[in-house]
Amino acid sequence: MTKTITILIFSAFFLISTVFALDTMPDFTLEDINGDQVNSDELLDKKAVIIDFWAKWCGPCKKALPHLSDLQEKYEDLVNVVCITIDKARNGDKAKSFVKSKKFEFITLFDPNKDVSNLFNVNTIPRTFIINENGKIVYRHEGYTQGDEHDLETELRKIIYKDITIEELNELFPPEELPEPITYVSPVYPEKAHDDKVEADIILDLEIMEDGTVGQVCLISTSKDTTCGFEKSAIDAVQEWTFKPVTVDEEAVKVRFLYPIRFRIEKQ
Repeated sequence: MTKTITILIFSAFFLISTVFALDTMPDFTLEDINGDQVNSDELLDKKAVIIDFWAKWCGPCKKALPHLSDLQEKYEDLVNVVCITIDKARNGDKAKSFVKSKKFEFITLFDPNKDVSNLFNVNTIPRTFIINENGKIVYRHEGYTQGDEHDLETELRKIIYKDITIEELNELFPPEELPEPITYVSPVYPEKAHDDKVEADIILDLEIMEDGTVGQVCLISTSKDTTCGFEKSAIDAVQEWTFKPVTVDEEAVKVRFLYPIRFRIEKQ
């Protein structure tokens, strides 16, 4: 009985330790595509890190890689995208040739013994993590199907723009360069907040579809507690907006941008 209890306690302790290990990025060092050693601490010099585990023999992995490369190119000043291949050492050259032939923008690291993938408790691939600048794992996803890249970018934008101020936002997305609104519905000022003379700044991430309607709307930040109701009011309003479609080479395209909404009480 004593042995059984001891084993159960040890197993429970091991399980708890494993779960907690997933909260932060573990320390590791791996070789990159140029043969240089890269330590995990070096990856935390930007707002976020995307780590994706893959292998050349994995079909869904290879479908996801171009989208990860696009994210690296699009957010190069804010994100490090790191794709770690778990191909065995004997297949390392094939994986290296594949990456070079595709001219991917991300950092490629090699984990032939699965030492690092085991630290991340990776059992299936592709497996993707987003880590903030403090090393905390804030998002994880298993597998890949078409459209997953959209969700990944949405989560990424929540992280990299989390602390952006309206002044910084206006520099990043100058008002004169934003899509032209056609239909505008004013957000309703939450009654209790108005009575209590509470004001707020809300920043939303808007997706404008090819026809000018609003697609996905995500809250990036709020200056007040969510119980005040400012966020719901802002999101409800912008979902009714329409914009002049954005075109590239005369073809309508989807775009995403951050939009500030300021709730201010008019002075009498």
